[in-house]
Amino acid sequence: MDRLSIRNLRFRAPHGYFAFERETGNTFSVDVHFKVALQEAGQTDDLDHTLDYSTACTLIAEIMQGEPVRLIERLLQRIGESLLGAFPDVAEITVNLRKHQPPIAQECEYVEISRTWHRS
Repeated sequence: MDRLSIRNLRFRAPHGYFAFERETGNTFSVDVHFKVALQEAGQTDDLDHTLDYSTACTLIAEIMQGEPVRLIERLLQRIGESLLGAFPDVAEITVNLRKHQPPIAQECEYVEISRTWHRS
């Protein structure tokens, strides 16, 4: 199995627990790591034999720019389930979601949540 990664996709999106966050938005970034067989793509040089990361980025962007949610856990769930459904050849997906400069009393670069989905 090979690993294909998309790192640091950045979004300004209307998600957050507080109403002002959903109104003004927050900055988020996303990393995704796919465990998938890519040998055939390497041999054939054919996009049909690989994971189209442009499609993955579009799916993530649609979720990030879509219906506002209060919790990053919900965003993470939507992203992981969407990617798992869109790419049936993927054995495993890990998503890291960061919310930059969260509205807390302490100075904080970001909070991050991660989860791995395994195809059964």
